[in-house]
Amino acid sequence: MSHELELTKANRLRLARAFRYNPRVDYSIDCVLEAQMGQAFVDDPDQPTAYRISIGPFWYFAGDADGPGGRALLAEWPAYNLFMPSPPAWADAARETFGERLVTFPRYSFSADGLNAAHLTSIIEASPQRDRVVAVDAALLARAADGLETYVDLADFDSPDDFVARGLGFVALDGERVMGAAYSSLVCNRGIEVSLYVDEPYRRQGVATAIAGRLLLECVRQGRRPNWDAANLESCALAEKLGYVATGSYDCTFYRPEQPTAG
Repeated sequence: MSHELELTKANRLRLARAFRYNPRVDYSIDCVLEAQMGQAFVDDPDQPTAYRISIGPFWYFAGDADGPGGRALLAEWPAYNLFMPSPPAWADAARETFGERLVTFPRYSFSADGLNAAHLTSIIEASPQRDRVVAVDAALLARAADGLETYVDLADFDSPDDFVARGLGFVALDGERVMGAAYSSLVCNRGIEVSLYVDEPYRRQGVATAIAGRLLLECVRQGRRPNWDAANLESCALAEKLGYVATGSYDCTFYRPEQPTAG
């Protein structure tokens, strides 16, 4: 059984020590350490030996993977949620627990050091979609009938007003219909996590380039570092077009539930 850890200053220091060996492939850990977003859990609220950070479907583990507390935390990992980079002992424990149900696939990391306003501006100016791109504001978020919630996931924000205050987002509109959105799914002191979605009928028409370009340009202007963590090669190609530099890949894992036995 896990216990949610209150994100006091003392507990955030404890978490920082526990997660110091976890690779930072996105801003999930930073968000929790800053008490901006997400949750932390431990096996024992008084003398923890195992730790978990989770934001949405992304799960990170730290501490003792082999003890009963660690195995109890791992047992709560839901099917199809993502086991993100954690110390090797946790990956070993996952393989022992879930066996052949584990599915591993690559994700791709990028550096934002090469982003610059001039390049992004030239991409936006050349886009046939540029005049359809608008900022996500309170009025747009209130238009739930347009289906914006399908494109902009606010689950990790306190409210739409919280997103407007802390986040960034741009959508492309076909009349009143949302074509796609690029926005900050996570926010911390280091920057934002980029999320991008384009509706199927509007793909391969430059929509993703236009909305992502506007989001990144605003990040450059505001001094925010936009992290791009790609799940597929199409996302990798767009990242490089916008000015990111590939830095490598890492393994991400989920597990499928056991299939019921016929009988």
